[in-house]
Amino acid sequence: MSQVKRVLVIYTGGTFGMLKNEKGVLVPQKNIEHRVIRKLSQLHDDVYWQKHLAKTDKAEYLVLPDGKDTEIKVLYKILEYDELKDSSDFMIDDWLKMARDIKRFYHDYDGFVVLHGTDTTAYGASVLSFMLESVGKTVVLTGAQVPIFQPRSDGNNNILCAILIAATLHIPEVTVFFGAKLFRGTRVKKVSNTRIYAFDSPNFPALLEAKTTLEVDPKMLIHPPGSVPDECRLHDKLAQKVYVLKVAPTITPEIIRAVFQGMEGVVLETYGNGNIPIKRKEIYREIEKAVKNNVLVVNVTQCINGTVLGKAIYETGLLLVECGVVPAFDMTAEAALAKLSYVLTKTELSYQEKVELMKTNIRGELHNPNH
Repeated sequence: MSQVKRVLVIYTGGTFGMLKNEKGVLVPQKNIEHRVIRKLSQLHDDVYWQKHLAKTDKAEYLVLPDGKDTEIKVLYKILEYDELKDSSDFMIDDWLKMARDIKRFYHDYDGFVVLHGTDTTAYGASVLSFMLESVGKTVVLTGAQVPIFQPRSDGNNNILCAILIAATLHIPEVTVFFGAKLFRGTRVKKVSNTRIYAFDSPNFPALLEAKTTLEVDPKMLIHPPGSVPDECRLHDKLAQKVYVLKVAPTITPEIIRAVFQGMEGVVLETYGNGNIPIKRKEIYREIEKAVKNNVLVVNVTQCINGTVLGKAIYETGLLLVECGVVPAFDMTAEAALAKLSYVLTKTELSYQEKVELMKTNIRGELHNPNH
């Protein structure tokens, strides 16, 4: 008898399971398992289910059809949330719920898939990466640009590959599968709202490309095979007084003051290598004042691909370094925000220790040439 692996699919909402309502706009639908997924032969082997599972305690599972990718029999169960959301509505509490569910069911399954709306997947993958301080199983976020109810949906292949990866490959970290690639959760960015290949990883190569086989190079992983204990350790808290502020030519001290007011941390999206207007000292003074008040300010580039180093290249970046703004190196803005939310709740750390942690690679989120 072939080896059996079990995967939990957490359905949170998003385009994947949407249909148009009476107003002609897409909204998430309930009961996607029985309305569509059990009817798709690519995603469920009903003949096998009827013969081996229907009258057993495994009747709630779906089963992937046999394929050339693996000899393993892959069973999966869909955990559908009571409130399904467009991912634009996702907030910290939604990701806390997902992380807690992974922790709660950790020992019941061999891997996890989260069906997540694409708009905030980069935030969600980064947040889950930091919250799951240790995870010994594969966690894959995926979704769709075209709903699973439609014949041209990309969701079929996305969920199929995500389940296969979660079941058969040991990648003990949070990842995103979309289009044909598996990305590190802390490195991914949504780059298109029209193309099927919606995501990219601008500063780090994809972990895997789905070709005729699904194979991952172990050297790409944060943890070498066998180095991670099979446990789930959850940091069950995230700071909410954090925000991203984009520097633009029309920025004023009033804007900075308004955004920084009451914040514990701010990700500053700056020009190029980490630059802000140099001639306008009043802008710099507002940032300096916030840092002196222990607001943790992180400097990330607006460029899709690039880095902000600890040593300024231009005079326009030097001021930020000198006043204690933390360089984000090659982190995405989404990863920087997620990490800031995580680090700020490390109450056992001093302000300076939090600064050092922001500059340290802990989930594959950055490359610091000084470390």
